Amino acid sequence: MIKIEFREPDDDGWKDWRERCDVATRELIEAVANGSTPVISEDLYKEQKHSVYMALRGPFYGKCAYCEGFLAADQPGDIEHYRPKKRVTINNYSMESITFGEGGTIKPHPGYYWLAYDWQNLLPSCIDCNRPNETKIPGKHMGKRNYFPVRDFRAVRPGEETQEEPLLLNPVIQNPDNHLSIDSTGVFESLSDEGKECIEVFCLNDREALVDARKTAYEGVKASVFMLTAALQLDSPEGINLLNQLQAIKAGEKPYSAAARVAIKIEGQKLDPLMRILR
Repeated sequence: MIKIEFREPDDDGWKDWRERCDVATRELIEAVANGSTPVISEDLYKEQKHSVYMALRGPFYGKCAYCEGFLAADQPGDIEHYRPKKRVTINNYSMESITFGEGGTIKPHPGYYWLAYDWQNLLPSCIDCNRPNETKIPGKHMGKRNYFPVRDFRAVRPGEETQEEPLLLNPVIQNPDNHLSIDSTGVFESLSDEGKECIEVFCLNDREALVDARKTAYEGVKASVFMLTAALQLDSPEGINLLNQLQAIKAGEKPYSAAARVAIKIEGQKLDPLMRILR
């Protein structure tokens, strides 16, 4: 998981979509205020799925926002709501209940319906990170879906989410580097409660293929640094290609950049020109 620098597109298609999302959001809030159940349009919030959220040249570079795996043709992925749109589950994935009104009526949490079309609440996710599964890893419940733990206060109305302290990371808003570290073997270590929760919910250290892929990414950078050393000594034009590859990794364009960036930092210390260029 890495920080995503998501700048809103400036094209007419995006602007038109945002306007329609704003209208639909107001309608949802009004419906709930009138006692109706909000009806969320799946087509609307998914409209920018391929053109922005899962685009290879988009802000996520075609990767899952949580595990950084590529979302290829045989793994189409999901548009995931960071704050769940219809319902909320908590401990052991049981439904969250909220007390409403002076009479103390207890009802299931309605979900963050007012954020159903919020572009910062939408994230591209692989199926393993998003869809709950209890069979792939024995003894583990993998996948987020409607799970959204917070410290103490829980928002139930528009605007109250700013008072929450979520225990899961949104890489569009927060920097995972402050909550997670990773070593040369591809294993994450938590630096905070939020980091620990992400490791558990997405099974970041329990999915063997995922850990191996991060280890391979680290070793690939290590090899590139070695080859770059030789290329610079020989004044080989291949050095430019290697630098471009490493810069793309540092920019987060490649899968498993979290591990690869650590490799650039550690292995790059052996090569001063590389560090000056990539710093």
